[in-house]
Amino acid sequence: MLCDSVFMANDQPIRSISRALDIIKVINRLRAPSLIEIATATELPYPTVFRIMQTLIHEGIVEQEPFRKRYHVTELSKSLSSGFQDDDILLGAAITPMHDFTLKHLWPVTLAIRVGNRMMVKHSTHRLTSQTFINYYPGYTLPILECASGRTYLAFCGDDERETVMTGLAGRKSRDEDGNAQLVDHEALFATIRSKGYSKMARTVHNETPGKTSALSVPILNEGRIIGSLAMVFFAAAMSMEEAERTFPSHLIALANTIVANLSVCDGNADDA
Repeated sequence: MLCDSVFMANDQPIRSISRALDIIKVINRLRAPSLIEIATATELPYPTVFRIMQTLIHEGIVEQEPFRKRYHVTELSKSLSSGFQDDDILLGAAITPMHDFTLKHLWPVTLAIRVGNRMMVKHSTHRLTSQTFINYYPGYTLPILECASGRTYLAFCGDDERETVMTGLAGRKSRDEDGNAQLVDHEALFATIRSKGYSKMARTVHNETPGKTSALSVPILNEGRIIGSLAMVFFAAAMSMEEAERTFPSHLIALANTIVANLSVCDGNADDA
């Protein structure tokens, strides 16, 4: 008789599924990589990548470009996230005010949501300003405890959700940085973030330019529930954290409030459609 539980025996993941998901993430991140580039990015043997790619192509999730040996995910992959229309509404409510923020203050902002134990960028304004080192594209992820957006999310989410994430991080055995992301006194940190209304990360390490940028982050709260985090990223050498804290939390909170106000308009338009 089949067991009704969805939990893995001995909490061990099915390696082939984990590898396939890693490959899909890499294809999204690198846009149209070759098999060699995928193998390099995932640190998997080339024959393993080749076999998994054959399966993904067979299932219609990935396809090869017609005139070169490069690969991208297909429209069918969108069916895997068909239950997350709320993210599209959030994006629609956020894009214009985020752009306005950067045009006014020059520093870029990112909108991120939680995906497992990482924060995933839904939108950023890095391309709108020269005051950035890199454009953080949609789909880019950061370890949840090692970025300002993630700490904000964990501070303001529900107790059950926070406990689930933290328990997963504590028990995670992985080759990446998440295995070392546990904080000694995270509850005290989260309480401080809730009290201030924002989180900060000086000289962020786990990004494309380690140590060169800092960030402030605020929650997007809709009817008391966090639905995403906003983060303003700035050059650590150009502005101290003390100066950033004096100037920008109120502006970021106002941006979050504008997005929430726009949500009702977007919801109304969706109902009328």
